[in-house]
Amino acid sequence: MSDENTPTSQSADLPVAFPAFAARPFPDPRPAGSAVSATSALGTAGLEDSERGTLMATLRMEVIERSAERTVVRMPVDGARQVVGILHGGASAALIETAASVAARQAGPEGTVPVGAELHVSHLRPAHRGWVTAVATPTHRGRRTAVYEVRVSSEDGEPVAVGSLRSLYTPLDAQDALDSQEPPAPHRG
Repeated sequence: MSDENTPTSQSADLPVAFPAFAARPFPDPRPAGSAVSATSALGTAGLEDSERGTLMATLRMEVIERSAERTVVRMPVDGARQVVGILHGGASAALIETAASVAARQAGPEGTVPVGAELHVSHLRPAHRGWVTAVATPTHRGRRTAVYEVRVSSEDGEPVAVGSLRSLYTPLDAQDALDSQEPPAPHRG
């Protein structure tokens, strides 16, 4: 029930516009673990060409160390805050997925790309300022899957979040085939 003083949303009645399916305004191939985002020229230290123009660049993540055994990625709190002034939990999750995905790319079999399949995040304490750093180490590395554990800490060394990512290795050509398929027709039921 609503009255004249209660705001109501009518957004469900408005059509949603999506870019044409064939339009690909992001790098090809897309780096695993990097969401499509607006291009940012800031904070691209340590990023490979395929990682530029992704969420990594938008959140100004910097890859400090890159290997299958240990990957270190850092991100400034400034620009990734929620309305109360602390690091947004989604930004922590993005940092965790990114660090694990960068490591999984290093461990992947030739001709494959890791695709995140399962992400778990536990937020431990808020970060208010400075940089947060994620360290990804392998829990499991196989021919078809990889699992990385990631610990996020503040500049003071305090734990901010922990998480894990399970990635599936898919052939690069299979990913291209999936990207070129037409989207399924919407269900009208």
